[in-house]
Amino acid sequence: MDPITAITAATAAFNTIKKGFEVGREIESMYGDIGRWMTSVEAVEKQAKSAKGKGMSVEEEALEIFAHQKKVKAMEEELRTFINLSHGPDAWNEVLRIQAEIRKKRKEAIAAAKRKREELIMYVMLGIGLLCTLWVVFYVIWKAMGR
Repeated sequence: MDPITAITAATAAFNTIKKGFEVGREIESMYGDIGRWMTSVEAVEKQAKSAKGKGMSVEEEALEIFAHQKKVKAMEEELRTFINLSHGPDAWNEVLRIQAEIRKKRKEAIAAAKRKREELIMYVMLGIGLLCTLWVVFYVIWKAMGR
């Protein structure tokens, strides 16, 4: 996701959340919007870390990233306030802790899948090597028997 799309998506999700709070919607009914906002924010942060210049100067790119980060930070502060007021003073930290656990589990699952794939490749190569070895042994025996 490019940074403009990510910040646009984050802003749209945040505006939906803000309007929901203004009209008195329960926070539980806005979890989907909050999730979309967090996903968009993660995309903005990834883009800032990877910082690939797309036809713009370093200065322009730096200012764009800075502006996006400040906008996201302001949204996060307001959302943190909403959530803490709705669920208690430590609710936002609980959300962040849960996010960290999910990220860790996903990272571990990806690493486990990679290990399994590497093991499968190793076993396939061993199998092919064994078949080739057996073929050579039988060929030599067959030739030794005079056929």
